[in-house]
Amino acid sequence: MSLTRRQEEFIRNLLNLHEQVDGPIHYSTLAERLGVSPFTAYDMLCLLEEKGYVISEYQLSSDKSGPGRAERVFIPTESAKKREQRIAEQAGDASLEGEALKEHILEKLRRGEIFDQELADEMLGRIPSAGEGAVLYCVEVMTIVSLRLRESSGGETFQEYFAEILPAEGENCRTKLTMLGGFAFGLLAQDCSSDQEWVQKLFEHVQHYQDIVIKLDPRACRELAEYLATVFKPFNPE
Repeated sequence: MSLTRRQEEFIRNLLNLHEQVDGPIHYSTLAERLGVSPFTAYDMLCLLEEKGYVISEYQLSSDKSGPGRAERVFIPTESAKKREQRIAEQAGDASLEGEALKEHILEKLRRGEIFDQELADEMLGRIPSAGEGAVLYCVEVMTIVSLRLRESSGGETFQEYFAEILPAEGENCRTKLTMLGGFAFGLLAQDCSSDQEWVQKLFEHVQHYQDIVIKLDPRACRELAEYLATVFKPFNPE
C-alpha cells in the first residue's frame, strides 16, 4: 500500500520512539518529536491504523491508579517494521553515507539487484537534500528515474535516444546531463499522469538535479556522467 512522504515520516518516528521506550507511544509524544500539533499527530496515527501500520489501545496513565480515564496510545505493527526493514535493505545500511552509500547503490545495479517499484517510489521521499553531497544526490535521483522508466511505457522511447543524450568523453557533460533529467522526467510525467502527487515530488527533485548539474565543476560533472552510465546501463543498446 502506497504511503505519502509525510506518512512515512510518522511511521519512522513512531518506530524510533517505540524502540526507545519499548512500549506504546502517546500521540502527544510523537507530536512533540515531529513539531506538529497533537491533533495532527492523532489524526495521522488513526489514518495509519486504518492502513494497517499502527494499532491502538487504551491504558491508564502511569501516574494514575484505580478507576480513571484511559488514554489512547499507539504501537507500530509488524507490517510497519517489515516495511522499514525492506526499505533499509533496498536502499543500503543506514550507517552508509556519502561515497559508501553511492557505491552500495551502484553495486546493486551492477549485480541486477534492483529495488521493487513500491520501494523505489518510497525512496523518492528519502533522497537527501542537495547539501548532503551534490553528486550523491544526483545519482540517487536518477536511480529512481531509471528504475521507474524500466516499468514505464516511455522506457522504449528513452532507450532510442539514450546513446545521444548520455555524454561521451570529451562532450559537454553539463548540457547533456541536464537534458537527460528533463527528457526522462517528461516521459515519466506523461506515463504517470494519474499519480500527480508522485509526479510533483519527482519534478521537484529533477529540478534540484538540474540546478546542481549546471553548477558542477568539470571533474564532478564527468564523475556524475560515469556513474549515470551504470545507472542507465539497462537502456544501453550495445
